[in-house]
Amino acid sequence: MNYIKGTEAECLTYDAEVTAGEKYTGGTIRWAEPMEIDGYHYMTVHDRYPTTLTIVTELPVIEDEII
Repeated sequence: MNYIKGTEAECLTYDAEVTAGEKYTGGTIRWAEPMEIDGYHYMTVHDRYPTTLTIVTELPVIEDEII
């Protein structure tokens, strides 16, 4: 699976583009929710909506914090 890696604003702009293009209604109201990991935001890439943003094939591993 491919993911966009960018700022929150970049991911939300991509989400708005896909959501508008797919004309989601009813239960599905948006393409995806950005995930914040280590200061970057990630979002699943839609096959029909290319992007010039950085694409990664895996999400970073989240280390469990020891308290």
